[in-house]
Amino acid sequence: MLRHAFLAFTFSVVVAHAEVTPGEILLSEMNCVACHEVAAPLHSRLAPRQSPRLGADGVRATPQWLREFLTAPQTTSPGTLMPDLLHALPPEQKAEAAEALTHFLVSLQPAAPATGRGASASAIAEGERLYHTLGCAMCHAPLTAPKGREGDPRFAQLRATSVPLGEGIAKKFSVTELTRFLRDPLKARPSGRMPGMNLSEPEAEAIAMYLLREQVPAGASVSAAGLHYDYYEKDLPELPEFDRLTPTLTDVAASPSLAVAKRTNGFALRFRGNIVVPKDGTYTFMTESDDGSRLYIDGRLVVDNGGIHPKQERTGEVDLKAGAHTFLLTYFDGGGDTALTVRWKAPGQKMANIPETLFTHDTQPMRPLGDAPFAVDAAKVARGKQFFTELNCAACHQLDAPGRKSIPLPQIAARQPRGCLSTKLAANVPKFDITDRQRQVILALLQQQATLDIPLEDEQRIRRTMTTLNCYACHAREKRGGPEGLRRDYLASVGEVDLGEEGSVPPSLTNVGAKLRPEWIKTVLDQGEKVRPYMATRMPSYGTANTAHLPELFEKADARPDALPQPDVFAPGVAGDANKFGRKLVGTGGLSCIACHVFAGNASLGVPALDLANAGERLKWDWFRRYMLDPQSLRPGTRMPPFWPGGVGANKDILGGDAEKQLAAIWAYLARKNFTDLPAGLVRGKMELVATTEPVIYRNFIEGGGAHAIGVGYPEKANLCFDANEMRLAMIWQGSFIDAAKHRSGRGQGFEKPLGSNVVSGPPGAPFAVLASENDPWPAARGRDAGYQFRGYRLDDKRRPTFRYTYDGIDVEDFSAAVQNDADADLHRTITLKAKQAPAGKLYFRAAVGAKIEAQKDGAFLVEEKVRLHFPGAQPVIRESNGARELLVPVVFQAGTAQLIEHISW
Repeated sequence: MLRHAFLAFTFSVVVAHAEVTPGEILLSEMNCVACHEVAAPLHSRLAPRQSPRLGADGVRATPQWLREFLTAPQTTSPGTLMPDLLHALPPEQKAEAAEALTHFLVSLQPAAPATGRGASASAIAEGERLYHTLGCAMCHAPLTAPKGREGDPRFAQLRATSVPLGEGIAKKFSVTELTRFLRDPLKARPSGRMPGMNLSEPEAEAIAMYLLREQVPAGASVSAAGLHYDYYEKDLPELPEFDRLTPTLTDVAASPSLAVAKRTNGFALRFRGNIVVPKDGTYTFMTESDDGSRLYIDGRLVVDNGGIHPKQERTGEVDLKAGAHTFLLTYFDGGGDTALTVRWKAPGQKMANIPETLFTHDTQPMRPLGDAPFAVDAAKVARGKQFFTELNCAACHQLDAPGRKSIPLPQIAARQPRGCLSTKLAANVPKFDITDRQRQVILALLQQQATLDIPLEDEQRIRRTMTTLNCYACHAREKRGGPEGLRRDYLASVGEVDLGEEGSVPPSLTNVGAKLRPEWIKTVLDQGEKVRPYMATRMPSYGTANTAHLPELFEKADARPDALPQPDVFAPGVAGDANKFGRKLVGTGGLSCIACHVFAGNASLGVPALDLANAGERLKWDWFRRYMLDPQSLRPGTRMPPFWPGGVGANKDILGGDAEKQLAAIWAYLARKNFTDLPAGLVRGKMELVATTEPVIYRNFIEGGGAHAIGVGYPEKANLCFDANEMRLAMIWQGSFIDAAKHRSGRGQGFEKPLGSNVVSGPPGAPFAVLASENDPWPAARGRDAGYQFRGYRLDDKRRPTFRYTYDGIDVEDFSAAVQNDADADLHRTITLKAKQAPAGKLYFRAAVGAKIEAQKDGAFLVEEKVRLHFPGAQPVIRESNGARELLVPVVFQAGTAQLIEHISW
């Protein structure tokens, strides 16, 4: 019985009222049009399954498996769609033909490695976990029952109705070849029935070892002390794909160390094996390297210290159970000094060296069952190639040229009981393992050719594709499909996530065309894009050729005539509201969306709901608006709360609580796709300095402010950084102030970035200059070289600083205050200058430098579309200088005093 076709048949029963019949699904899956001609419209409708590719890019099976499979396809791989082409030959001739075909097919493949990959107990255990959680068990037979379901009678039925893995898989593949296949199944099987699961190399190898675990003899010891290492003498600009390189030396080391290197520069190392964890808990790993290194545990990147750099430390945390876990450390030297150290912090312990006794490596080679020396025989290759042509194998497995065509498909019904649907097959006819029921539904369809000439409706084409690709295994649409029964128990969340079924069950596809933008649907189908970090099951990638039609079909089938069009979030005035109101609504001062949602890769403050930063890229505005106003109506059971009950906003402090205005502002913010200004409250420091009732002053190395930076965080959540070396306002920003952890722990080295958002840099260089003409270039001298001298600062009664310095005989005082407005705080800055004698020339204050500075109707100036500067009572000028625009403010003295007032708003 064709098991794949049986699955299609069972799914088509669910959609029996549609015009896509079980017979049509069988015609497609059996690839009948490979041998039988059909008109182009029918070929397009059938969308026949492509057979596996052969050769270097195809499925690389072992000689012993190929020999058995060609002799008896259905016995070797029950449920296969491959027909028996040698069924009419006597046993001796059949064996001869299978042997010749085996030599021919093996001759198309690269030579197999001489030694097998060492078996790893930790990798096999990890492979079992991945197989049952990533989604493999949603199509294929689960190999262990869900926890607590051992002995459940439904388990046997579940296995019987699953897509078979192939009973001889341990004979068919080596670990290397199965790993290669799992990394990119579409390369060998382009039909998409086996999609790509976006597996890393270690993940694919772990699953391969698990599926091929029969290759490890029972009771065999699989590990010994130390780690395997591969040493490469090669000049590299970055950590390479090591599997593409040939190592200079392979050996075993007690622990990861550069002592195994044979030269001082221009080399790379890969350490592989296992680390035995003594107890359950959270482990912190640290690498210190010069240049790049990366550390993986169980195939997951834990410490990324890549790139060319001097010796630096990087750390990462991972939760581990007691026992063995796979360990992979990669390193390269790009020149100069070298260093590599790996340490860990076990639960309840301090950071320390990892004991060498905890490192092991794999020793038992995994070789396919029945493995034996095989030498390709040229004469048999020639005979096999002849058989390949005579048996018309190229009709399905095209190599140099397509195969021959038989009678047209529409004529088959009239010629029965002849051909491949006959119960008594002729010698030259392929023997498919089909049941009488399957034969009947195919013939019934062929006898009603007129039904195949009627184009399918959009929803029918969607159902057909979802059936053949088995999308219904994970997703429901229009009350069809979705994980059911015992199989639902294999869907899990990552970590401790309290999201109910939203955290484990893939979303419904009902009305998905009204929800998602078609370009996003294409990205998901092509690349398996993952936006739910809390869900263990992965979205596979099916390949453009198999799903290119779906985005448009979903959009047409689910179109709403009353849908609101996508608004222009970059229209004049919209961006400002998005930044002020939308950003605040998303943050902790508004609706606190970030309490649950990840944002631009930054962890949420609570449960890790899907990333809001790509909402504008994924969603349609109409669906977003309707969902936000009434979440339960579109996703029954969702934990998303309603923020506008009765159309009135829960937060009335922003935009008066107007639901439509608030929603439009949130959407405009999310849809811009550029989040240099993160929502307030999202980024938290390990040692965050927080201004509550009075300003906080922080003097240290601040990135963008120099080595003599003075940071000021105001309670109103507007902040500034004054550069005491150049006497300039170096930066302003909003939200959180700064994280002091870097400077208050360890050696306290390096520059710390502002912790908040909306960071705007001030103009570089000297703030004041005397110019003979308005067109003179701004002087390059700065700081002491320009005659500036810092005189410290004083605090007012609210502990707000006034920065004091002198310039060319002028005493300058620079004071800023944070002023709360309707959305965020502004900065009001007052600069007072006193001189016994006024400057000989005209004195200017340089307020801004940028590619875009525009005068506004209200007298303000918009700089880089980020910040507005207003100078009451002054007459600033915009000029072009050195390829940029500058905003200059003339300084006018009266009785030896001048004053500039600057209002800064975002």
